[in-house]
Amino acid sequence: MNRLSAMSWKDAEKELKNKKVILPLGAVEAHGYHLPLGTDNYIAQEIAKIAAQRLDALLLPIIPYGQVWSLRNFPGSISLSNQTIISMIDDLSESLDHHGVEMLIIINAHFGNMSALKTAERLVNDKYDLKVLRFTHPGLKSLEKKYIKSKRVHPDYLHAEEIETSMMLQINSNLVDMSRAEADTPEIPEYFGSYSVPWDKITAKAVLGDPTLATKEKGEKLITGIAAKIVKIVNNFEKEAE
Repeated sequence: MNRLSAMSWKDAEKELKNKKVILPLGAVEAHGYHLPLGTDNYIAQEIAKIAAQRLDALLLPIIPYGQVWSLRNFPGSISLSNQTIISMIDDLSESLDHHGVEMLIIINAHFGNMSALKTAERLVNDKYDLKVLRFTHPGLKSLEKKYIKSKRVHPDYLHAEEIETSMMLQINSNLVDMSRAEADTPEIPEYFGSYSVPWDKITAKAVLGDPTLATKEKGEKLITGIAAKIVKIVNNFEKEAE
C-alpha cells in the first residue's frame, strides 16, 4: 500500500496519474469515558488502509476534524463548519484533478460529516474530471444484525457503543479502557432528527448505547466487512463506467 505522505514528489508524479486515491475523514469529539477523542480518526484510517490495499489505491493523509455540533459542549470536541469541510474537499479535489487523479474515494467515520460530504461530492463531480465516491460505513446494518447484540438507541444514530468500541478494540485495544465503559440508553425525543438538540442534553456520558458488550472479534468482522463493501461498490462502479 502506498501512502502519499511517505513519497517523494518524483514517486508521487507517477503514482498519481490515472490513479485512485483514498481520503479518510474523521473527527475529534467525546466518545464516552472509555474511548479516545480521536476514535473516528482511528476507525476511518483503518478502513481506508484495508480498502487502499485491496483497490491498489494511494492513501492520502486523513482530514482529522469534522462537524461535531452535536457534541461540541463536551471538553476536547473540536468542530469545523460544514462550509469549511466542503471547501477543504473542493480544494483537495482541484489539486488531485490537476495531477491527473481519476477517482477520489472518501472514507468517512463520523456521521456528523455526512451532510457536508454529500454537498462536497456533488460540487466536485460537477466541477472536475475526477470522480468522487463517498462512504460512511456501507453495509453496517447487515453486519450489525449478524454480530451485534445490543439494539440502537435510535435507528439513525450510534455513538461510543458496542459497534464503535468493538472497532477500537480491534484497531488498538491499548486506547480502550473497558473498566470505564458504561452504557447510556436515554429516551430519545420523538422530534430528534427534526429539531437539532446538543447531545449533552440527552447523554451525560457522550454515549448512545451499550459499549460493555464490545469485543475485538466483533470489531474485526465490522471493519473488514465495511472495507469489503467499499471495495465491491468501487469495483462495480468502475465496471459500469467502462
